[in-house]
Amino acid sequence: MRRPDTATILTFALGLLAASCASSGSNPGSGSGGSGGSTTGSGGHSSGSGGSSGTGGTSSSGGTTSSGGTTSSGGVTSSGGMTGSGGATASGGATASGGGGGSGGATNSGGATGSGGTMASGGAGGRSAGGGSTGSGGTTASGGAGGRSAGGGSTGSGGGSTGGAGGGSSGPGFYSDDFESDTAGMQPAGWDNFIAYNYKATNPMGSLSAVADTTRTHNGSKLAVHFKSDGGMVFLERPLPSGTNHLFVRAYFYMTRQLGMGPSSANHESLLGIRANPSSADTEVRFGEIKGVVGTNHVPSDDIAPVMAKWNGPPIISANAWHCIEVEFNGAAAYNTLNAWADGTLVHSITQASDWAHAPPGEPATWMSGMFNTVFFGWQSFSSAANEIWMDDLVMSTSRINCSP
Repeated sequence: MRRPDTATILTFALGLLAASCASSGSNPGSGSGGSGGSTTGSGGHSSGSGGSSGTGGTSSSGGTTSSGGTTSSGGVTSSGGMTGSGGATASGGATASGGGGGSGGATNSGGATGSGGTMASGGAGGRSAGGGSTGSGGTTASGGAGGRSAGGGSTGSGGGSTGGAGGGSSGPGFYSDDFESDTAGMQPAGWDNFIAYNYKATNPMGSLSAVADTTRTHNGSKLAVHFKSDGGMVFLERPLPSGTNHLFVRAYFYMTRQLGMGPSSANHESLLGIRANPSSADTEVRFGEIKGVVGTNHVPSDDIAPVMAKWNGPPIISANAWHCIEVEFNGAAAYNTLNAWADGTLVHSITQASDWAHAPPGEPATWMSGMFNTVFFGWQSFSSAANEIWMDDLVMSTSRINCSP
């Protein structure tokens, strides 16, 4: 037999080598992007079972735009964090439940302005709230900066724009206001007005105004509320916490017209009171002066106190001086009671039906029922008596406040 030459052997070897390469070449199955993918894994940022574009991949379930992704449930503005469960930032994500944009969001419970708020308890004084301006956990938490403080405040009990005790410069209580954070010439923030029987009216309105100013202030402060009236109605008001039936209000007042020892022409003059409806004067208790004496007018009965024998008499709350005036409205007493103090001295009281001028029969025992919706301050004269009043260092409480700075 003829032996093969060298060239034939070389050709045969090269053939075997080519066949081997063809039988073990690449395929689309499990390869470089196999199970778990080239980056993260099931639910991961850009991979998934079955390679770089397989299940769980860039646009699949668990991916950046899928469930749990940046815009889906669990995303930047929802519970679960930036890329959702299992994503590049793991379950809970970069912001997690309760995070900067998580459950509750930037203005909800737990969010960036959550409970406690951006101005923490014990702020510099002024307005404060235990629930803040956007409800529970709002932006001005308990003790926030500026003079107001209230428990319940303008949006209702606990969580309104003015909630929680403390923080106000004027002392204890569920609400206090020294008006220091307001702007001269503007209506104080957080208050509504009732002017010439118009609710939330233009303020000022002609000769009627209720704005903060610097012309007269109490205790060296920068601002007070200035009420100016030709006798027409001009009030600032705010809601009371739900369930209130016993209220003390105290403020410092400077008036250009005295109360008490009034002229015989005097009728009813209102300084402050409580009412059933913020936009109506049909059901309210008005404290100020009646028939020339410090007293009370009840509406709708139009009854007045004290009795006729005391009309046009003392005591006097003098004009052109600062006076501390505190009034108690007690709807919890068996016979509803009103007491008023000027500079710490009791100047007016209603404790029984015989204290009313129209007695007998006088007013029923529950004559304050339904009145504790709104509290108001300002001036209205049914005698067309003009007055300018400055009010400062206001406190509202469910217990006696007394006169202190």
